[in-house]
Amino acid sequence: MSKVIIDAVTGVGVPDSLSDGKSAGPYIDVNECFCEAFQGEGAYSGVPALFLRVAGCHVGCRWCDTKEAWGRGIRFSVSDLVSVFDSNGLVQLMERGHHLVVTGGSPLLQQDSLVVFLRELSSKCNVKPFIEIENECSMVVSRDCESLFGLIDCWNCSPKLSGSGVPEEKRYCPDAVRQVVSMAKESWFKFVVSPDHLSEDWYEIDRLFIRDGLVCKDRIILMPEGSGPEELCSDRRAAVAEFAVSHDVRYSERVHVNLYGRRRSV
Repeated sequence: MSKVIIDAVTGVGVPDSLSDGKSAGPYIDVNECFCEAFQGEGAYSGVPALFLRVAGCHVGCRWCDTKEAWGRGIRFSVSDLVSVFDSNGLVQLMERGHHLVVTGGSPLLQQDSLVVFLRELSSKCNVKPFIEIENECSMVVSRDCESLFGLIDCWNCSPKLSGSGVPEEKRYCPDAVRQVVSMAKESWFKFVVSPDHLSEDWYEIDRLFIRDGLVCKDRIILMPEGSGPEELCSDRRAAVAEFAVSHDVRYSERVHVNLYGRRRSV
């Protein structure tokens, strides 16, 4: 099991001096941070990893399994958060090859502070750390923050489909997709699909992302919808896997959910 460093829900790892949320900026609102874990999905599934989950979300999918991150967080100044990483051995883990995964919530809501944090954190490492970001690709990175593309090694994009319950005008931003495709060192587009509506979901992926050449098929990953083992039973996972193979795209499990169920910090 993973080691929890910060948890805004339980208060683990939160110094009393930060509990009033008045720390000096630039700051990052953190929902949780944990290590001694692994990337559970996508192209780097199985890689040892530590996770920084930032608070705040502007999408709000009906099936989200981290709704506690939508609005609940502890405000850390960038310097304080870097100190937390340093004092808890996370810098050493990154030097040993553990990926840092910045997730949410919607990390790009805090893109200005992320630039400062990732630059300062990387300077603490004796070797270049491998940094991933989980991004719903509904928001463009501002010109002032384009240095993020040099700091982040892999963009794990998860554009939302109509099954998320979010209106298309809120979840679909082709300019954001084009920007990631053109500027990221490495990018993947992982779509959560329902085993019960695979044809409909694929039609939407094709219409919005493939047909006009927005995303190449070799960058697309299909992943079954489900936030617990009962929803991700073998038959439902197999249906999505077989569908992915027949449509010439990748398939991804949600390994951490298969192993640990609905637990936080895994």
